[in-house]
Amino acid sequence: MLVVGDALLDAWLCGRPTRLSREAPVPVIELDVTREVCGGAANTAANFAALGARTTLLGAVGDDDAGARLRTCVWDSGVADRLVTAVGRRTVTKRRVVADGYVLVRFDEGDTGALNAIAGETLVRRLEEALNTEPRPDAVVVCDHGNGTLGGQVRTLLGARRLDLPLLAVDAHDLLPWAQIGPDLVTPNREEACRVLDKRGDFDRERDRGQLLRRTGASVVAVTLDAEGSAVLSLDGESVTTAAPPAPVAHGAGAGGAYLAGFVLGRLAGAGLAEAAGVAQRCASMAIRGVGTAVVPEKMGVRQRDAA
Repeated sequence: MLVVGDALLDAWLCGRPTRLSREAPVPVIELDVTREVCGGAANTAANFAALGARTTLLGAVGDDDAGARLRTCVWDSGVADRLVTAVGRRTVTKRRVVADGYVLVRFDEGDTGALNAIAGETLVRRLEEALNTEPRPDAVVVCDHGNGTLGGQVRTLLGARRLDLPLLAVDAHDLLPWAQIGPDLVTPNREEACRVLDKRGDFDRERDRGQLLRRTGASVVAVTLDAEGSAVLSLDGESVTTAAPPAPVAHGAGAGGAYLAGFVLGRLAGAGLAEAAGVAQRCASMAIRGVGTAVVPEKMGVRQRDAA
């Protein structure tokens, strides 16, 4: 697996409220544990690795402490690190404060503009190398969260090599720029699907299916719907829905990465649309059983690094 995109550092500060602060009407949280884990594209890569896939992550981090800590998280997840270091860039970090299982606040920091010229060219060169190195990837998974890692040159290169890619999956906040490449699979959430359709509110699975498939340029669109499961639409007319078990909202971060990993690996293993969607939903449901950024339990797969 080759995962390309916006890697970020997720931090979780978990504790219990003890009293109200004297300075303001806010709770004082006594921290029990602080965890830093893979986020964004790094989380998707970690889910592939947890399911047993030999996984490489290509993206960018800053030359700061957060970037170094993210690299450590990537290695600890059993993922091969092909991250580019962008000099002078601040690594995107998301910190959540959690009290008794409820997220109170999230702090985001880091640079989300386009990579500098040197880092951008290095990333494109490493992508070309990864596509040409044996064994070549069985699938390329793009994670475009709008944090500046993926520029037009990446889309141009993947478009030029499209026929060489057995499977191309795209998870993007904005899917329209990727439509011209014709992905095999896209996995928008409800909000992202509505953005593609240029409409507010919800989408109608039957009325909007044709337009959603045309605008994304994808063969399969799997819309993740949080507690409602997912709605999967395909060009051949097949439709599948999955159901999700109830779970607290605080457990849902990163569930999309688990879903995507399960779906892609299911398809590569020869599963039909319904079976792959079922595997994907089970992976997502298993991943969100605790507070934190979701990763499927390693018992569902064998980490390649440990098996070597």
